[in-house]
Amino acid sequence: MRSTAICRALSKVVQRHVSTAAVCSGIRMSRPVLIARQISSTLPLSNELIDALKNEITAEKQLEKENLRGEQAPRISGFEITTNGANVHLAKLHGNEKINVYFNVNHSVDMEGEEDEDEGVPLALPSLTIEIIKAQQRLCFYLDLCENEDATEANERFDFRVAEFYIAPASKGTEDEDVPDSVYSSSGKYIDPTLHDLLFNNYLAERGFDQKFCREVVDFATHYEHSQYVKLLTDIKSFVSK
Repeated sequence: MRSTAICRALSKVVQRHVSTAAVCSGIRMSRPVLIARQISSTLPLSNELIDALKNEITAEKQLEKENLRGEQAPRISGFEITTNGANVHLAKLHGNEKINVYFNVNHSVDMEGEEDEDEGVPLALPSLTIEIIKAQQRLCFYLDLCENEDATEANERFDFRVAEFYIAPASKGTEDEDVPDSVYSSSGKYIDPTLHDLLFNNYLAERGFDQKFCREVVDFATHYEHSQYVKLLTDIKSFVSK
């Protein structure tokens, strides 16, 4: 009732304004401008949007069922996984070391980039931060995931490049506490080849960071990013429906 009254009031105001303008300019109006009709025509947009969201959610859930092996996300061997929105945290112990891996699935899917060869699904390749914590220090590596062009098996398809590495004090608050600006970090591009193999390959592989790990991260991130997209659509539908 309130919306009808408002529309009528607006219509009268606009008609009066247009009629007055026409008289002043010497133009004769053949019929009144029905602004109420224009306003009313926009009202069903929310219903149309809700229907479109429902269809998209159904289609994405079907894709999840057929191509992403259902709602249950794949596991990453040896790690405990916790999530908070787009943030993912992997944790495990290695001897007297505590190992954390952090990544975020936002913008991790390049729709024009790599797809799963078997399933035709755009893949998520997030950047990773690895922390190896011992005593009061953490040795950190910032990794970029990439495709291994020389792969002959599925578990060899993905690898990583070390973009940056550094040592920082162990965090005192939250585990993913920002590293102080005073900490020196070095690019992974400029390092002696022997040290590269020992530190980036052997040292990390000894702690489970190898091509198999990369494949499992890509599988998990692809599935989890998709679930977050479906959740976003669902949240938008709920918001619009209020």
